[in-house]
Amino acid sequence: MAALDTDLRRTDERHYKRVNPFWVQSSPFGYENTNEKVLLFAFPAVLGNYFLHQFVLEVEVAFSGGTPAIDIGKCTLDDPSVDLTYQNYDADYYIANTDVTEGTPGYYMGDGTVWAQALLANTVGPLIVKGADTNMPAIVATLSNGLTAGRARLYMLVSRIGV
Repeated sequence: MAALDTDLRRTDERHYKRVNPFWVQSSPFGYENTNEKVLLFAFPAVLGNYFLHQFVLEVEVAFSGGTPAIDIGKCTLDDPSVDLTYQNYDADYYIANTDVTEGTPGYYMGDGTVWAQALLANTVGPLIVKGADTNMPAIVATLSNGLTAGRARLYMLVSRIGV
């Protein structure tokens, strides 16, 4: 099994007594994470289930070096209380690097990804994340190698839903 490289989940934003839907944002990630799979969000059982309304990737500082590419995908963490080993990795499930101009600051959303197509077709399954403590759903950013500059962050519009 493989292990994710960096854990950038924001524990300071885990206050879910909010009105639905609400936006959450990831920690910034960038050229320091070159050639890494970076954990942005994870969904333990205690947090429940979520409907994922929207994903927006903000390129805050233009990426350069190598051939910049960022994918936003998913995986399941085997047992995050132990380490970051994962399986069921799908690199571009939410936002594909072809939907992002990494060298230009701005806001980008997925177009032809599994998640985006499910949203357009009103197919609920890919839009729901069910919290779990083993095989925990997670959202990851995958960055290309050789990056020398750049910073981004992911925003998600989510609703907490019943179990």
